[in-house]
Amino acid sequence: MPPKAERKEFTDFGLKSEPPADKGKRRYVWDSKTDGLGLRITDKGVKAFVIMPRIKGELWLKTLGTYPQTSLKEARINAGLLLSRIRAGEDPRSEERQEKEAEKAVKIPAAPVDTYTVRKAVAAYEKAHISRLKPRSQLEARRPLEKVLLKRWPERALSDVSKADIREVLAEIVEAGNPVAANRTLANLKAFFNWCLSEDRLTVNPCVGIRQPGGDETSRDRVLSDDEIRTLWPIMEETGYPFGCLAQFLLVTAQRRDEGSNLRWSEISDLDGSNPVWTIPASKNKGGRLHEVPLSPLAVRLLKSLPRIAVELPEGGAPVLSEYVFTTTGKMPVSGFSDGRERMDKMTARTFSKNAHETGKAPSPLERWTLHDLRRTAASGMARDDIPPHVVSRVLNHSPGKAEGITAVYNRHGYLREKRHALEGWAGKLDALIHPVAENVVRMRG
Repeated sequence: MPPKAERKEFTDFGLKSEPPADKGKRRYVWDSKTDGLGLRITDKGVKAFVIMPRIKGELWLKTLGTYPQTSLKEARINAGLLLSRIRAGEDPRSEERQEKEAEKAVKIPAAPVDTYTVRKAVAAYEKAHISRLKPRSQLEARRPLEKVLLKRWPERALSDVSKADIREVLAEIVEAGNPVAANRTLANLKAFFNWCLSEDRLTVNPCVGIRQPGGDETSRDRVLSDDEIRTLWPIMEETGYPFGCLAQFLLVTAQRRDEGSNLRWSEISDLDGSNPVWTIPASKNKGGRLHEVPLSPLAVRLLKSLPRIAVELPEGGAPVLSEYVFTTTGKMPVSGFSDGRERMDKMTARTFSKNAHETGKAPSPLERWTLHDLRRTAASGMARDDIPPHVVSRVLNHSPGKAEGITAVYNRHGYLREKRHALEGWAGKLDALIHPVAENVVRMRG
């Protein structure tokens, strides 16, 4: 441990409360109960236990595991065992060097031409399985195959992909701050290799026996409070187009991130009229059903405030306006949501710092939120306004539940009027939060 480092006794509550490091940096906190045990925190909030003992006059940094996947109790035990070996005169660094040298020595060559390679297996799986899925499911199933298998080992023999290879990839995803994505990657790779087994292309699935790298997932129930909405709305506004504007639009409309980010101007009708509607085709939404989203006055104002991006045609001629509502290039919908969140987090920190300087009081930290939490917040807000559950469900485009039973099969009513009432009521509530009126002014509805 660095000689002048601050020490504190680690507790689970304290570790979970530790904020991320500044952008592009890492920071360390050290345990006062276990000598040499520390917690490394990245700018994305990824936390990992480390030890930093001195061996033969040199500091040695060793990662023990990510937190909370590695518990505090496990970290203390493992740190104690390593430190005991070092005090006894052992040098664990030599083992680490030997392992790295062994890994370098074992280089798997490209497979012969007639060998069943990873690339061939992925192509066959695409044709036989992925192509039959719904568009959204296709993207989810295809992503790990492209980003992991085809990116790293396209010409390797399929049978040479090992469990150690898969573990290494998953650990990198967790270390980058995406534990849930690591779990999804494992699930999709496991399905791919199971299919290869069923086709007699493998005898062992390399994913079998690997536990969820991101730990057990719990259903999120994060709902933003009124005060948090008041705080975040101007931050979204300052973040601007496209990420900040998309976040505002999702909060107002209660729709999914991918549906909002893929919105096209052609899907919006009657924007200047009395009944504006966003129609999401069945092929573009998770439920696989055509979904009509009535646009409230606040949603219309947001859409009309957005810039239109011009696109150069490959054959030349005058540029044309992009069909995508939220885009950075004009040629495809917006992506890179983690970058957008990082910008909003930076704006939040700046706003909090400014408020603290002006008031002399440090504001309560804002609990981390996701774009999906905006959808949950909208649904909760509509429920608080006594919107019937089946109408909220239609706004969210959820599948009819068991409670509706066989009636759902025959009930093809689109609930457009009821959905408009629900969304306009929610937008009115938002408007009152973000544009409060003076106490002596009565807000009229009409």
